[in-house]
Formats: sequence, structure tokens, C-alpha cells
Amino acid sequence: MLPVYKIINYTENRYLLARAVMIRARQINFLGDDKIEEYGGKIVSLSLQEVLDDEIKYKLNTVKK
Repeated sequence: MLPVYKIINYTENRYLLARAVMIRARQINFLGDDKIEEYGGKIVSLSLQEVLDDEIKYKLNTVKK
């Protein structure tokens, strides 16, 4: 499972982390994932683990006016 120290020691932008986890969780909810059984059906835990382990890459998209 997800070690708590990975969340506590996270030094990058926490807003981007939360946003990436939310988007990935939504993807897993709609499309499913083979690893969901390992996490007891906890989609957010799985998506958080994937983002923290750099399995999922994300970046901030900005809108220029």
C-alpha cells in the first residue's frame, strides 16, 4: 500500500498533485485498471500511488490571454 512518508515528504506543487490524482482517479473509474484489486477497490489510493511513483506524468496547462 501507499507509505504515508511519500505524501509528507512531497516537495513539489501539492495542487498539481491533487489535480493529477483526481484526473487519474476519474480515468480509472471510467476505464478500469488491472491493479484495482490490489488496492481493495480504492481508486484514489491507486491513482495517488501511480502519480507519486512517476508512473503517470502530468504538467500544468496554462491558458494565455
